[in-house]
Amino acid sequence: MRLALFSLLFSLPFLSNSQKLSISVFNDTNLSTILVTPTKGNYNMVLGDSTIALKSLQILYISRQGDLVLVRDENRNYGSFKRVTLIGQTGEDVFRLKPIIPAKPARLYDDNITFYVEFNRIMAVNIIDREKYIAAVVLAETGPNKEPELYKAQALLARTFTFTHIDKHQSEGFNLCDQEHCQAYKGRPEAFQYIYDAVLDVKGLIVVDSALKPISAAFHANCGGQTANSEDVWIQALPYLRSINDRFCTSAPNARWERTIPLTEWEKFLAQQGVDTARLTRYNLNFYPKERPKYYTVLGVNIATTTVRKYFKLRSAWFTVSAGKSEVRLSGRGYGHGVGMCQDGALALAQRGFTYDKIIHHYFTGVQIVDIPRVNLDFIKPDSLEVKPFNVLQ
Repeated sequence: MRLALFSLLFSLPFLSNSQKLSISVFNDTNLSTILVTPTKGNYNMVLGDSTIALKSLQILYISRQGDLVLVRDENRNYGSFKRVTLIGQTGEDVFRLKPIIPAKPARLYDDNITFYVEFNRIMAVNIIDREKYIAAVVLAETGPNKEPELYKAQALLARTFTFTHIDKHQSEGFNLCDQEHCQAYKGRPEAFQYIYDAVLDVKGLIVVDSALKPISAAFHANCGGQTANSEDVWIQALPYLRSINDRFCTSAPNARWERTIPLTEWEKFLAQQGVDTARLTRYNLNFYPKERPKYYTVLGVNIATTTVRKYFKLRSAWFTVSAGKSEVRLSGRGYGHGVGMCQDGALALAQRGFTYDKIIHHYFTGVQIVDIPRVNLDFIKPDSLEVKPFNVLQ
């Protein structure tokens, strides 16, 4: 009976609105000892063939013991097991996770958690309702105290990314991790209900192109007044990721930046790019683009502005260059890669009364917002539509 229950719980298709996702948390940390504490709802702990009801605020010590997970509390040593799982019983269950070795700040998480040893560390995999996960991602990527319509727009992008990357960590035994290369996920937000309500308002919706293919759901902090074409930053030209003028973000703090770089460092970089630095003059170095530039051209050598940004760790690839006697001064615009939705601009639009759909259509050309079942499955690998079986009893 229990095996059938878990098989059903962890293999529901993405098309279901009740789907659970498996997210590896603290995925960048070599976990050795963790404290886990139920803080809301009711939890059962599954240890091998045994199920134990936990008390509220009961502190459990989870430690690695070779290839097994050792479990104890203040009064009892439960033993060592291949897998230890906490399963919420009410649908509104919350637990606290606090890494001890190594030490990390505690976080709250919704729903369920399972621990096992792999990759020479304890794996902590949060089994969470999709929409709760989306709400947490929205907070991590957007920040608190923003407009509901911005949260809805961000939720659409987060759900679209989740839909198209659900098998990203399939070979490691879970769907996604909590790092930025998946999506930033820092657990349950403090203002959970406020954000969750906004997410539920757009439940089950994703963004697709004219062929009903899910889009590359790109966003960034601030475009500086003009977004970038996808091919100017990455390789592929996508019809919905076209550069647009966007005055709405230009008064935000992230809209402008400055950086001073020693002339010797600047010339060293140029030499690495093939520029004959012996011919350089101050005039050759100066660069004053009127629009978002793709290249910084010096003595006939085109250097991608994204290359300059990466080398000097600049806030964006949109900048001017003013050369002095011993340094160059960069005056930049925006923060981030500049492709897709500008978050500062989207916030300003929401504050002006724009709804989430108008925000999405402002930043993405020719797209549609549709229910997941309308997606053109010819563009999706069949296996990616289903959460792989995640048997917590193995």
